[in-house]
Amino acid sequence: MKNFEYLEPRSVQEACQLLRQHGEEARIFAGGTSLSIVMKQGFFQPKYLVNIKKIPDLTGIRWDPKRGLTLGALVTHRELETSPLIQETFPILSQIEEDVANIRVRVMGTVGGNLAYAEPLTDLPQILIALEASIRVAGPDGDRTMSLEELFVDYYETSLRPDEILTEVLVPTPPPRTGIEYIRFSSSSVIDKPCLGTAVRFTLEEDLETVRTARVVLGCVAPTPLRARQAEALLEGKRYEVQRVKEAAAFASRECKPVSDLRGSEAYKREMVRVLVTRAAPRAFEKARAFRGQV
Repeated sequence: MKNFEYLEPRSVQEACQLLRQHGEEARIFAGGTSLSIVMKQGFFQPKYLVNIKKIPDLTGIRWDPKRGLTLGALVTHRELETSPLIQETFPILSQIEEDVANIRVRVMGTVGGNLAYAEPLTDLPQILIALEASIRVAGPDGDRTMSLEELFVDYYETSLRPDEILTEVLVPTPPPRTGIEYIRFSSSSVIDKPCLGTAVRFTLEEDLETVRTARVVLGCVAPTPLRARQAEALLEGKRYEVQRVKEAAAFASRECKPVSDLRGSEAYKREMVRVLVTRAAPRAFEKARAFRGQV
């Protein structure tokens, strides 16, 4: 690892100014669980590390029944896993964090870093996109908000400008009769990161049989988290039926873009997408029917 200059701003604005000043030679450092690895391996050697860990505005988990859930960018995976507030309002987030990497990574790794690094083999983006989350981004010229789905561009590439920082994740209050299920699958040979992950979310009409909103979000089977829009269209506005779910799962299998690697072949991953959508959908449906204000 080559020498670098360590910078420690005390505010978001100061951090953005440092990024603008040093351009592509600078990188944000928070938990460091991903950046430190590529630096040690020699794939990337920034001249400046901008450590944002001591910026208080980037911390905290907040809940407002009308506005929803707000996660500061520095909230760690471990905080999501153990937070009583998360367990009460969005238990799906707490549950999945139990399987993320290992305890050391969960203690250090941050939500903002996980998203801004655009790691393709991860879990949180699928769930957050299915819940229609957005992010707040700060730059030297002011703040902007965009859907989380818009953040991801390609492998390890986002729509953030070089002088911008992801500051918050905003998850809206789920509508009544909403349920979500996420299934993470890891091959036996490599368990540190998922082979693929599938999130299915339903919001039902008052009859508790008709699907008002469907979200099918696939992870690890494309350069970015992928919404299976054809599968969603097949499910929305129609009565929930097992056969229709099977057809939607087949659509999702064809919509994804997996590549063969040590976690499985392309054909294997497509088949697993079909299986996981088929398994996740009935669980999401039953959760939506039993909705009690949490997902």
